[in-house]
Amino acid sequence: MSGSTIDRKALWVGSAALSLFLISCAGTSEFYRDVERNISTGDYRAAIMGIQSNQKAYGDKSNVLYNLDLGLLYHYAGNSDSSNFFLFAAEKEIGDLYTKSISLAAASMILNDNVLPYEGEDFEKVLINVFLALNYAEKDQPDEALVEARKVDLKLREYAKQYDGKNTYREDAFIRYIAGVLYESDGQVNDAFISYRKAYETYKTYEKEYGTKAPSFLLDDLVRTATLVSFNDEAEKYTALGGKPYKRTKKPAGTILLVSYAGNGPIKEEIRPTVSIPDNEGTIHTFQIALPKFVSRLTGSRSYELVAAPVRDPSKASRAASEVSENVTAIAAKALDDRLGMVYLKSGGRAVLKFLAAEKAKKDLKKNDNELANVLGSIAIDAVVGATERADLRTWRTLPAEFQLARLNVEPGDYTVRVASSDGRQLVADRTIKVKNGRTAFVIVDDVR
Repeated sequence: MSGSTIDRKALWVGSAALSLFLISCAGTSEFYRDVERNISTGDYRAAIMGIQSNQKAYGDKSNVLYNLDLGLLYHYAGNSDSSNFFLFAAEKEIGDLYTKSISLAAASMILNDNVLPYEGEDFEKVLINVFLALNYAEKDQPDEALVEARKVDLKLREYAKQYDGKNTYREDAFIRYIAGVLYESDGQVNDAFISYRKAYETYKTYEKEYGTKAPSFLLDDLVRTATLVSFNDEAEKYTALGGKPYKRTKKPAGTILLVSYAGNGPIKEEIRPTVSIPDNEGTIHTFQIALPKFVSRLTGSRSYELVAAPVRDPSKASRAASEVSENVTAIAAKALDDRLGMVYLKSGGRAVLKFLAAEKAKKDLKKNDNELANVLGSIAIDAVVGATERADLRTWRTLPAEFQLARLNVEPGDYTVRVASSDGRQLVADRTIKVKNGRTAFVIVDDVR
């Protein structure tokens, strides 16, 4: 083999390795820093413009993420119509991606999962409908909100089938609670009680798996709705557990429900565990595979105080402190752990294929007599293998780390509402809302920083 041929081969291999490396590492991390800085200061217009002006950075394999990011930013900005537009677009594309291209699936076995269109983690797909439900709830459209809440249930049932019921995230306590609030606000008290009860039972799993207890006021909700539908045994049961006794009134109180988002949601980092496989001669070969892992970005802890003062008599203000009701970071990490069995299987299979291909390529190189070419060629082959083994680190980066809830049951009327975080940051200053008999007024605030 001539020196020029060797040079051309080395150049081709190096170029291939570089190209594959760029494919694997293409992403959105650079401009995201500016986007996240704008989010932390509440400048959503700038954050949205940053996403839209960098659409190409997402690439044609991450359109779902582009729509998810815009949908959530518009939600934070209080523009529910635009938020719904992009969230529905993301959901539709995820549905279209359900049947993946065979050619792309094959390529992912050779290169890495970054060549596949991103269709979202299971919990991300569920949160689409959670935010859609909250958009409708804030607009006082309970029927539309309940449609989205029911979609959550359908999705989680389908995902549980895929894991033979062995996955942890089979129920969402937060949306169960929100559904209960929506049912009760719509006068469907029996359905409200059922949703509250399902939320309470699911929070037992949440406490065990994610460290998230049921909000303290959930027992009061169970006692109240059980009493209203004459489920006396259930009312006594939940009163014994700590719920406040409830007396029927001709004019039921209204509710102010604070939904607050705290902290930056988790992101994925790459870990590279080693695996070992024997060849036909019994020789053990050890190499690395690349896997994603969720890491928390929530720093410290914070809570929120909801203050509601009647416009007619501001001295009679009511207060409630928020409680964590959905730990997105913990759910994300556990959901990925549940999926790791499949990820390991695919990564291990990909590693074996690459190993066999690399060994064959090295044997072919040994057929020539140029020792330097053999060494350089082997190095180049290993470089290609290393460059193509990259974990898929794509994720919905604009998510919050936590959802928190605070609830005030108040007399109907106009109220001045204020929300402040425990570190002194005032999120809502003197917003006026109207509370109706038996209805719930949603106050949604973000503190994603």
